[in-house]
Amino acid sequence: MNQLQQILFFRTSNANVIKIRGMVTAVVWTILIASAATWTAHQARRQALQLAETEAKISLAKDLAFRKWASKRGNMYLLQGPLVTPSPFLNHVPDRDIKSTEGHGLTLKNPAMIMNEITGEAPQLYGVRTRITSRLYLNPVDAPDAWEQTALFIVEGTREDYHGLVSIDGKPHLRMMQPMIMEQSCLKCHAWTGIKVGELRGGTDVSIPLEPFYAAARAQTQGVLVSYAALWFLGITAIGFITWRTMVLEVERCDREAQVREKNLQLETEVTERKNLESELRNSHRYLLNIIDFMPDATLIIDREGRVLVWSRELARLTGVPSETMMGKGDFEYALPFYGQRRPMLVDLVLNPDVKVEEQNYEGFTRNGDIVHGECFALGRGNDAAYLTSSACVLRDSKGEVIGAIECIRDTSDQMKAQRRIKLLAKIFNESGEAIVITDSENRIIETNRAFEQFTGYVRDEALGKNPRILKSGVEDKTFYDTMWRSILETNYWQGEIWDKRKDGTLYPKWLTITAIRGRGNLITNYFASFSDITQRKEAERRIEQLAHTDTLTSLPNRHTLVERLSQALEQAKRGSHQLAVFFVDLDRFKTINDTLGHHVGDLLLKEVAARLKSSLRAEDIVARFGGDEFVVVQPQIRSQIEPAHLAEKILQTVSAPYFLDNNTVYTSPSIGISVFPHDGTSVSELFKNADIAMYHAKAAGRNTYQMFTREMHTAARQRLAMENNLRSAITNDEFVLHYQPQVDAATGKVVGFEALVRWLSPEAGLVSPERFISIAEETGLILEIGRHVFEMACEQAAKWKKAGVPFEKISVNLSARQLQQPDLPEMLATIMARYEVEPGMIELEVTESMTMERPVESIRILGVLKSMGIDLAIDDFGTGYSSLSYLKLFPVDKLKIDRSFVKDIEIDPDDAAIASATIAMSHSLGKKVVAEGVETAAQLEFLVKHGCDIIQGYLFSKPLSADDAVEYLNTL
Repeated sequence: MNQLQQILFFRTSNANVIKIRGMVTAVVWTILIASAATWTAHQARRQALQLAETEAKISLAKDLAFRKWASKRGNMYLLQGPLVTPSPFLNHVPDRDIKSTEGHGLTLKNPAMIMNEITGEAPQLYGVRTRITSRLYLNPVDAPDAWEQTALFIVEGTREDYHGLVSIDGKPHLRMMQPMIMEQSCLKCHAWTGIKVGELRGGTDVSIPLEPFYAAARAQTQGVLVSYAALWFLGITAIGFITWRTMVLEVERCDREAQVREKNLQLETEVTERKNLESELRNSHRYLLNIIDFMPDATLIIDREGRVLVWSRELARLTGVPSETMMGKGDFEYALPFYGQRRPMLVDLVLNPDVKVEEQNYEGFTRNGDIVHGECFALGRGNDAAYLTSSACVLRDSKGEVIGAIECIRDTSDQMKAQRRIKLLAKIFNESGEAIVITDSENRIIETNRAFEQFTGYVRDEALGKNPRILKSGVEDKTFYDTMWRSILETNYWQGEIWDKRKDGTLYPKWLTITAIRGRGNLITNYFASFSDITQRKEAERRIEQLAHTDTLTSLPNRHTLVERLSQALEQAKRGSHQLAVFFVDLDRFKTINDTLGHHVGDLLLKEVAARLKSSLRAEDIVARFGGDEFVVVQPQIRSQIEPAHLAEKILQTVSAPYFLDNNTVYTSPSIGISVFPHDGTSVSELFKNADIAMYHAKAAGRNTYQMFTREMHTAARQRLAMENNLRSAITNDEFVLHYQPQVDAATGKVVGFEALVRWLSPEAGLVSPERFISIAEETGLILEIGRHVFEMACEQAAKWKKAGVPFEKISVNLSARQLQQPDLPEMLATIMARYEVEPGMIELEVTESMTMERPVESIRILGVLKSMGIDLAIDDFGTGYSSLSYLKLFPVDKLKIDRSFVKDIEIDPDDAAIASATIAMSHSLGKKVVAEGVETAAQLEFLVKHGCDIIQGYLFSKPLSADDAVEYLNTL
């Protein structure tokens, strides 16, 4: 009975629902029709505005076309009459009014004016108004109104059309303005009225009445509304019919359903209990799955055959495999996401109690009855293996039969990483090379590391609970600690050097860093301090400081300290208005001693010289090693320039005394240059420079002496520096040339060779003699490059003469002392001769007597190698040095050249004559030829020939010649 009542109730309810649906559909249909009608009316009005805009653009185009047409035809002359009068703005135009050939009066009108007059009558036709205006107007009639002012500003700025809706005489109009287009005739008219080109800018605007367009839109809208009303009526009728018919069908359906349900009522009653039971089971299963999904552990449940029953949400996240993919899978497929291979999981172990967990695949697991648990790595999960903690057990039914297995898995990788990190940090803390102390907010020690015990002597248990002030040394005062704590409290940080005390009472310096650690409420919870013992660093700094200011060999102040102390002395001299002297002391022959006896003896000599210099000075005087074998002495205060001279004499006497070093008696002497403040300089660099210049003059004066600086020395030094710079440029620019002086056989008068003499062809000074630059080239080392270049030019000339058939025998080239000291000299000369294909017999090398005796043993070796190459050798300037006959007979030379100083007065000076004759006799006895240089008179020639001189060279025969003049000289013989 209740079922039948429900059916009747539902029948009535469904009919009401159908009725409501029909009413809602009618309302929706009405809203749709009303919306369509409204949108159509809006579109009609919008189209009306678009048509008005088009009309405005057409009107503006007509105006523009008219003005362009008029401009192409020049000026516009119209017949005067009631409607055409002369323009008052063109009064000053001479051709404004003219007569036609028929005698009619014509007046000049511009196109803009004509267009304005035409458009002035346009409103009488259909209400359209057109105007041309600008902000700079010709008369008040053309002045822009308020809308035009705004439009002109926009049009002039954008150069685009501008339009808007306005009300004129209470009626709506569309106004549009376009920029004024300037034609040539427009600009000409503007010029007539006195307006500059470009000054008049404006626009042409048109006013279109909108009422006609709105009327057309209303007519269109009325027609559309009638159509929509008809559609609405048809729709409402259809909705009413369908609703009524649906209600009838629903009532019939409900009646039939009531009959069917009455028959099945008994069957449904029987089934209800079973459905309720199934629903409860499904709900229980769903609740269980929800619980499993929200568990933090990944859960896997399989049945007895190994098919997946539950694959939890956490397991899907852990493996990256969704649950719907794995449901129902068996045959160990659930293990693949973990291990990448068919390795059983714990659920398989618990289902197979006979498998021993001690097997290799299950290392780390244990079994306790039905439960297996342990830890392992899941190797199949991406690039990084996961560390898993897993437990599994069997599932049994109410009868105790195994129906499946469950496994709970937890990814403990992060925990393992955290544990490893904690262990690493703990190891770093304990193994750190710096001592670490952690205190609480009350500054009580709560933790220390191993280095703390090493540095302080306090073991950890002794330090815990103590205040770090137990390490206080007492060296720093209260102000120091106040500043330190103020920094910690304000910035949470302090770092610096501090002295502390060890447990045994010893003090040591340390580098300390303190950091305040803050927690909630910005309150300090701990202090973290780390420090290291910097005793060795302090000692190293002291040593570095000592090395930075002291010469390690002599223990004298070094150059850096000298500059500081001299700067201070200069400041005192300037304030006290007294003089100061600087001595530059250089040891003579120190390089020879160093090279001969060894660096050990040289170092001993420098130490002894330093000691002697210190013993020669007053307590207030300064002595320093400047570098190498150079020392500097400073007298901070002198009364006159006699005092430096006295001290220089004392230094000369003291330093020149013999030295007994390492079983050797060593002799050296000082060359001293002196500069005095303020006469010779007011700065450290000036005094050093001028003392150095004076020292070089002392060396030039014969050494073992002193020189006071003079302005003439400064000038000479500048000239020498200029010469050095010019020499470097000369080498770069290839400014050297060779002249050739003939060498004549004394018996036959035949030319037997030429001596190649270098000349410097300077662009500024012309031809420069070698006497002016050879010595500077020797000192600076430039002689090596010059000498190599001279030898190349001589070889090149010899090759040219040989190829041209010039009858020369050989060319003599001078070697410098620096060149003779080059170990690779023979190889270099051989390379140059091979390059120019010059035979060794075509070249002769000349070396000075003093040059060979500086290093006789090495000279003999080098000359021997050159002689073995087939090159002839000669000793130049013989007699000016101090040759030992024992060495002379060992030199493999072919000729000796008597110096010009002995030839000059040979006919009047008996000593020169004796030296010359003895040299000739000795040379012949040694089997060597003799060449006499500087022969200028017949008497000199007669004496030399009489005593058997072999070869003559000098102005008596020829001065040094250019290469071409030398060839011509040979041809004249």
